[in-house]
Amino acid sequence: MRTAVILAVLPDYRGNFLNELLALSRDSGDEIEIAAGDKHLDITVQSAGFKGVRHLENRHLLGHRLLWQKGALSRARHVDTIVADLNPRSLTAWALIAYARITRKRILLWGHMYPRRGPAARTAPLRRVMRRLATGLIAYTWDDARAVLKDEPSVAVWVAANGLYPVDALGWDETTSRFRLLYVGRMEPAKKPELLLDGFERALRHLPEEVRLTFVGGGSLAERIESSSHQRGISTRVDTLGHIADYDVLKQLYSEAFASASPGYAGLSLTQSLGFGVPMIVADREPHAPEIELMNKDVGVHFREDDSESLSRAIVELWRTRAAWNHTGIVESVARSYSSTAMAQGFFSALQDDPKGRL
Repeated sequence: MRTAVILAVLPDYRGNFLNELLALSRDSGDEIEIAAGDKHLDITVQSAGFKGVRHLENRHLLGHRLLWQKGALSRARHVDTIVADLNPRSLTAWALIAYARITRKRILLWGHMYPRRGPAARTAPLRRVMRRLATGLIAYTWDDARAVLKDEPSVAVWVAANGLYPVDALGWDETTSRFRLLYVGRMEPAKKPELLLDGFERALRHLPEEVRLTFVGGGSLAERIESSSHQRGISTRVDTLGHIADYDVLKQLYSEAFASASPGYAGLSLTQSLGFGVPMIVADREPHAPEIELMNKDVGVHFREDDSESLSRAIVELWRTRAAWNHTGIVESVARSYSSTAMAQGFFSALQDDPKGRL
């Protein structure tokens, strides 16, 4: 069986998934060609340049509202199965759907089944059309997959939940001293890192001297965060480390964290934090990514969105209750279905059209 996986981008956090997927294909004797562009419509989301991944030229149209990928269609000609993004803003995805329908090839769409703002969002009907034109769907989350099956019971749906690390790379380190409140993500307005700085500043009077706020991530607000911490006189308690992709470095930072925080919408950072057993502070009414299905009272606490005082109280609560959390249980909540191992297996089941792997 020959498959072409054609994606807008393939960021660095997909590395483990990619390696495990290719290993499964080699063991089965199948051929998988993967192609991706360099920058998404949101240009802060970029490909890592993995070895062996074919490069496509991404062209942004109408002021970064639409995406066309030069060379994508040629990658689909000599394969049996095509995998494309489930993204109505990708003209390439629409073209691949049309090509697959004309040539009677199998086409799977991978991505968010619904817009981040929910079924009432303007693009939701377009996603519905894409889903109905596809041969099958690969969902990012279990909740997404169940929701689609409720709307369209006859559709074929597999789940490749957004896992970052293999099962054996997950775990809680009981030996380390924990003093960090950790933020890992893009430093962009939608992620609201400045709100976290506000909340931390308010919480400082209730925290011992060793507690630090650590920002990991690059973006348009990175310098502003660093400058603001100096202006507030709290720079000795705040670290801005920039983007870090190295697993060992991230593992060390999480091993020093008593909690992590997502002041804006939460997504993969929730998966990552829980995989290391670190509970997360999450805004209650943000338009979160579907990975929010992992969030409950056993793995973290909520604060009132855009409220730095509420966030401050949550930070203090996590510090005071840090010894009471079931950290092993938090890890297990991710390892069962959100490891990169489970993700690769779910994706490969879809490529194989394996009915046992369907939801």
